[in-house]
Amino acid sequence: MDQQIISISMPPFPSFIEGNYITFKAGQSHDHRYNIGFFDLIFVKKGALFLREDGKKYTIHANEMFILLPNGEHDSWQPCEEETSFFWMHIYTTSRWQQSNFPMRFVSELPIPELHFHQKSYTLQLPKLGEITEPNLIFDLLNEIQKSTESSRIDSIWYTEELFLKFLKYIDTRGISKDRVTMLAEKVHLFLAEHLAEHIDNNRLSDEFHLHVNYIARVMTKVYGKTAIELLEEIRIETAKQYLIHTNKLIKNIAELVGFENYISFTNQFKKMTGMSPKKYRATYKK
Repeated sequence: MDQQIISISMPPFPSFIEGNYITFKAGQSHDHRYNIGFFDLIFVKKGALFLREDGKKYTIHANEMFILLPNGEHDSWQPCEEETSFFWMHIYTTSRWQQSNFPMRFVSELPIPELHFHQKSYTLQLPKLGEITEPNLIFDLLNEIQKSTESSRIDSIWYTEELFLKFLKYIDTRGISKDRVTMLAEKVHLFLAEHLAEHIDNNRLSDEFHLHVNYIARVMTKVYGKTAIELLEEIRIETAKQYLIHTNKLIKNIAELVGFENYISFTNQFKKMTGMSPKKYRATYKK
């Protein structure tokens, strides 16, 4: 099973564009396409698809999902061997996204006003290729989305989008199989993001999750390619970037908001990770 993850920044939320349920007979193939501009989500209900993206071959079996990238080139590397039925769904986003071997965390690039209440950033994590854990529920939802697009009601778009967001949330959180190591790593990641302004070290993580520090380190390195503390530093700097670009807060106050004990340590770490000082970064990117 391919372990790559597609991370999508939110908000803005991805939008449902179109979709359908289709059956290929033995011998039929997926069309050759490139730079379609949409993510193409495929959910195989019966049979198997043999797809190729940017030269890499994939086999998608029944009760598995697969995602084709908006900027890639794809086709079939061999025709279907048997009758194959699947849902396909095109979704569109203007947000930052990335396919990688590890889940990425993005801070929304939308301007955030300096108000007390604002939309929190979230990173949608979808597997490149994954097993559908509850196929009956997933396929029922997909069927309901498809039916909603066939309605003649002028306001049916609202219902379609509501179903789509419900579906997206489900496959992000529990609709696709994840092993215990990945689930633990994601819990640690979420804890770091929610407590980034606080003092966090390996001992605190050990106490919080009732696990040995070495085990947590191995888990985080396996899933994210870095330790929890390294990931925390990355989250803090990414969050600081958004404050610098989208607010007028003083740099020393931003340092406190993202968990640095003093301005100097923040500036040094920021420069180490970005190649420029916070002041220069703000001057370069603030619109």
